[in-house]
Amino acid sequence: MSDEIELKLEIAPDALASVLKSEALRARGVRFRPARQLRTAYYDSPDAALKAHGIFLRVRADGRSFVQTVKTAGEGGLLARRGEWEWPLKGPEPDLALALETGLKPLAKRLRRNDLRQVFLSDMTRRIALVRDADSVLELALDRGEVRAGRRHEAVCELEIEIKAGGAEPLFALARALAALPGVGVGHVTKAARGFALAAGKPPRAVKAAPVALDQAMTPQHAAAAIVDACAAQAAANVPAVARRRLPEGVHQLRVALRRLRAALAVFKDVLPGEARRALRTEAGWLAGLLGPARDLDVITADTLKAAAPPPTMADDMRALGRALAAARRTAWTEAVAAAASPRTTALLIDLAQAAWTLRATPPEEAASLADFAAAQLERRFEAVLAAAGEIDALDVEARHELRLALKKLRYAADFFAGLYPRKAAKKGLKVLAALQEALGGFNDAASVDAILARVVAAAPSVRRPALERAALFVSGWAAHRGALAWQEARRCWAAFADDGAFWR
Repeated sequence: MSDEIELKLEIAPDALASVLKSEALRARGVRFRPARQLRTAYYDSPDAALKAHGIFLRVRADGRSFVQTVKTAGEGGLLARRGEWEWPLKGPEPDLALALETGLKPLAKRLRRNDLRQVFLSDMTRRIALVRDADSVLELALDRGEVRAGRRHEAVCELEIEIKAGGAEPLFALARALAALPGVGVGHVTKAARGFALAAGKPPRAVKAAPVALDQAMTPQHAAAAIVDACAAQAAANVPAVARRRLPEGVHQLRVALRRLRAALAVFKDVLPGEARRALRTEAGWLAGLLGPARDLDVITADTLKAAAPPPTMADDMRALGRALAAARRTAWTEAVAAAASPRTTALLIDLAQAAWTLRATPPEEAASLADFAAAQLERRFEAVLAAAGEIDALDVEARHELRLALKKLRYAADFFAGLYPRKAAKKGLKVLAALQEALGGFNDAASVDAILARVVAAAPSVRRPALERAALFVSGWAAHRGALAWQEARRCWAAFADDGAFWR
């Protein structure tokens, strides 16, 4: 078995020629070897047992040679670390007996010799180059081709940078230099993930945050690395959902990833180096700020405007407001797409990968208990929520907003550390926190309608403003009613939060 440590960059096909001629590669003396055609078949059981356990079995044809590989999904965010086993084969059929030598239990328990089926194919033209830098050796694998599952297919153009020897610093330096070029972004989706999605007929979609696997034996430093990795992975997965597919849920989930990241940077402020932490926080805030208007206008056009149900006499006014909102939304989305696709966002993702790597590679100064660290962080945020609530019935709009922000910080910290506590108690506590956060979020969405509509009306030509103002007044009144209902729900959830929210105690 060997460990594969690599970073993947996606390259727009029309940018490939300029990337190959770039100073980033020329200065490092990169010379790609002649292309090889690689045809790879991926296998699984009929019930997808291997995929469910994060194991991938493939047979690759390279000319007349065949190699069988078993890989694990591995750990890490953008800088992936995977277990890998390889054996030469005499033919194109997989050899399960060899695969069982890995010792991976799902292979032994779930598969039988006749229980494998081909799920999809990867057909790639690959060019390899080696980069030597002091004591480090990097392998660059430039793949161009497609992944096919039945009649479905997806084009691939990517550069995998793998550490063959030495440390990761040269990898990050090269990735950063390439990421400054047009058409280059951080890739997070493996060929295996692409193929299984195609085989299942699943359309591309936004990616929600995945649970972070922590255990009591970790130090706070290693827990910080795992959490930063998870935030980076969610962000990277949703960048193309915004930049290429323009999915409204993609904007939402990318903002969630950035908010979780900023929450993590606050939780681990004594663990992460100050300068690096501040830079990451600044860049995450920059991107979130450019995504915010698109998300606000998505909500008001897809939800608030449609649900307001005005009387028929206001039909013309409402159509005028709808057109004005749609125009504002197009502008906001243009800015969001540009931000998501920008080299600055790609640089942020690479910086996150390097921060996580550094946290793992640097020995901690002291082996602090992760359980004690987590409990202290959760308790501090719980007390901040109680302080923000104060006399909850007397809170004005601004104070309710501050309560929502305090609760959000607690919710993200609780999500991060939930795996350290008894499952039943943590699940109940997170459910209570989620319900209260959703109610407060509904109130905040309603409370923000006035300001959004005011900006849209002010930007319209003066001749259209009377109609827009009438429609905006109606929608604002309806939103205020909805906000009052959301606050009633938040008050109802508050009692449950006070009883069951502190599951770590």
